[in-house]
Amino acid sequence: MANKHTVIVIASIIVIAGSLGYSSVNAISAHGLEFSWPGKSFNFLSVMTDKTVNVCNTSSLPATFSKYSFTIFYDGNDLGTYSTGKGGLGPNSDGVVFGKFESGDDRMASLFFSFLDTETGGTDVTRINADKIKVTTQLESPILWIVPHIITQEYSGMEFIDMINKPTSCEK
Repeated sequence: MANKHTVIVIASIIVIAGSLGYSSVNAISAHGLEFSWPGKSFNFLSVMTDKTVNVCNTSSLPATFSKYSFTIFYDGNDLGTYSTGKGGLGPNSDGVVFGKFESGDDRMASLFFSFLDTETGGTDVTRINADKIKVTTQLESPILWIVPHIITQEYSGMEFIDMINKPTSCEK
């Protein structure tokens, strides 16, 4: 019969290896997550009132994340951040996560977003330069539930609108 300590060590190694393997698989599958705005009707002003985002897991592995957020900048100034809570999706499935927009000054953000929507919609009635809009997205998916793994992407304003209004692979 095997020594009791040997059995405990082998069981511990199996548990640690399994945890590392699962977390690594999650980090890989998180890269395949796709996000879209409900109704494909995203505009900058809608981030202040809409509360959900669609999520699609294109991977054949389960995926979890602790937060998805995007921050809107104009000419380098932070206008606010839309953040969701946690989410978990099975392989090749979709779901909805709830989020909230936060800004240092909601009144100024709403006014500015209405100007941005006018500019990006093709009605040039404001002195807003659409080329100065930048959006940074972050997807946080921790490894071993404590080590942060953050996927960051930067878009121009129009690239972000096109990306977030595009149907996900789950919707096609």
